[in-house]
Formats: sequence, structure tokens, C-alpha cells
Amino acid sequence: MRNKFKIISLIVWIICLFLSYIMAYAAGVSGTKHDLTTPTTTDPCIFCHTFRNPAPGISPAWNRNISNLSAFTMYTSPTMKTTPSMQPGPYSLACLTCHDDVGASSAVNYTDTHTLRTDVNSSSPSVSNCSKCHAGGSGPSGLNPHFTIGPDLRDDHPVSMPYPTNLSEFFNIPPDVMNGWADVKLYNGKVECGSCHDPHDTTKGMFLRKSNTGSALCTTCHRK
Repeated sequence: MRNKFKIISLIVWIICLFLSYIMAYAAGVSGTKHDLTTPTTTDPCIFCHTFRNPAPGISPAWNRNISNLSAFTMYTSPTMKTTPSMQPGPYSLACLTCHDDVGASSAVNYTDTHTLRTDVNSSSPSVSNCSKCHAGGSGPSGLNPHFTIGPDLRDDHPVSMPYPTNLSEFFNIPPDVMNGWADVKLYNGKVECGSCHDPHDTTKGMFLRKSNTGSALCTTCHRK
């Protein structure tokens, strides 16, 4: 009986820890550009995350589709010290489900950006809060330019590429070659959108993981 009580107590403790973790992240999103809540859909997490029927090929458990992967043009350069993947990886795809400017403007995949895979209240809650993204008016022209990043990624920092740990003369070697630094992340040893951006924290501006004053964010990886 005592062992059974210990197991139940452990399960309750794990659930409470998980809920507190989720609530902390939700609190970070509240009031930011990533807060898409409406009077009828008040959970800020549901607009990105779901554990029921998550989108395949996207991490973490994601609540939006991205159908047209062939639309992306990845960054390339003859001076690069590493080689990006042929298409964005699962952690960058999470960001690009909204920021790709494909799912919203393509006649074939129009519903990708505007419809959640799983929602507690309706099949398309984003319809009721257009102004959260289209603050400048309706349609793509009303979007903030930082919103419409893709699908041509050649004018952005390259993503989904292995971090060049073998080139210490050009790049700082992270303490963890798979996960990066405490404040700048690698995903399985790769640079992704989330390496520099934390979608749950805007306290440093532009959802950056650390302040870029004096190029501090850039020089975490790059040697001058």
C-alpha cells in the first residue's frame, strides 16, 4: 500500500511540474505578437501546440500544417563553412508554418496557416483574430514584414545546417555540440530558427534568446 501511495504521489508531482512548466511558457507568450487568444479560445498554447494529432515532420508537437515543402529555397554560398539541408528541418518548420508566406497565400494550401489541426472550440479559431497578424490591414500587404520571411530563405540567416565545430578559427565551439550554449541553442547539432529566437520570450526584443547589443548574440557563434 505504501509503495502504491509513493507511485501515485510521484505521478501527481510529475503532472504538477509539467503543468507549472506549461503555465510559465504560456505566461511568457501572453501579450506578445505570439498571443493569438480570442474571447472563445483563451489558451495561448493551442495556436501552436497540440498533443492530439500533431503535424507530422514538425517539432515539437505542432498544431499547424505545412504542405508545400518544395516551395522553399535554402540559403547557399560558396564561402559557407557548412552545408544546409535541402529543406528546413522540423524545428524551423514549426516557425515557418506561420512565417513562410506559403500556406497563407497559396491557393492550394490556403488553410495551412489559418487552420489548426486540433482546437477545443472550433475548426478555424484564427479567423476571429485576424488583427493579431494583419495589424496593417487585410491580406499579405497588411502583414508586418518580419512576419513574411519565406519561402525564399536566401536573404535570411541559414537554418537547418550542421554547426561547424571543426572550424574553431571561424566559430566558437559550444560547450554542448548537440545542444549549444545555455542561451543560444543547437538542435541535434544544427542551427535552426530557434537557435537565436525564443518564441516564448520577447523581453530582449524580436523574440531573441539574448540581447544583441554589441553583436553579443552574433559573436556567441561567430569569431570576428
